[in-house]
Amino acid sequence: MKDCFRSLIVGMALCAAEVIAQPIITEEPESQIRLLGSTTRFSVAADGAQPLGFQWHFNGQEIPGARGPTLQLTAVPSRAGTYQAVVRDIAGQQRVSAPAELQVKPRPRIVVQPRSTIVQEDGTAVFEVQLNDSGPYTKIVWHNSNPLEGPHEIPDGLGFEVHGTRLEIPDCLNAPNYNGIYWITVENEVGRTASQRVRLKVVSRPQLYSGPEERTVPRGANVSFSVSVVPDNAGTKRFQWYKNGQPMPGVTGRVLSLSRVQTTHQGFYHCVVTSIGGTVESNGATLTVF
Repeated sequence: MKDCFRSLIVGMALCAAEVIAQPIITEEPESQIRLLGSTTRFSVAADGAQPLGFQWHFNGQEIPGARGPTLQLTAVPSRAGTYQAVVRDIAGQQRVSAPAELQVKPRPRIVVQPRSTIVQEDGTAVFEVQLNDSGPYTKIVWHNSNPLEGPHEIPDGLGFEVHGTRLEIPDCLNAPNYNGIYWITVENEVGRTASQRVRLKVVSRPQLYSGPEERTVPRGANVSFSVSVVPDNAGTKRFQWYKNGQPMPGVTGRVLSLSRVQTTHQGFYHCVVTSIGGTVESNGATLTVF
């Protein structure tokens, strides 16, 4: 009877020892967001009756050959999911780690770059980019560099959105803080990219330095009218001369020349000057033939 009782006590002690010996995970694997193509490692640490065995699982399924405390793999979309380690001690008891999530993301990349643009004063400038599928993004911001402020992030509160892939600048002024270089930077959890740098040029409508002057000449004389334009950043100008309010076909130079004038040439002449910045109309000049 005493031997039976002693055996029972020993058996209970052994059971208690086995319960105590169940593995304890001292370091859980951690969830990760990794760059596409990078090397990724999950690790687990445990205490228990040695030696300990490990088996990693992916989305609830055993990963063949993954039997160490560290799991190393290449981050590709097919491997995004849930990872857990099962730790087993020498007595066959086991414990399962907490789940760790792997998210795989590509680095942001600009697939359509912004383009330089020229707009009229008081017009709206538009810059836009298209990105690869790499969101959500942690930061999107447009930048500007000009002679007054140097390179800087465009701040909030200017009346237009500076944290999207499309930048619209309304009511542009032909001023140093508008004319300049623009670009965008985009960040997500795994990387950062910047677009190419492009230029905004805001141009005013042409300004005339001088216009045509009145002419009184004898019949058969040669006569000319001309306009002078103030130099600006608008590039090429187009000229169109008018007689009595009607356009003169083919007369599209800065100078209007008339040879051997007759009384039929008498009238009211003016010029319209056009550039990418707009249009300006000169004063009129009367030609009198006697």
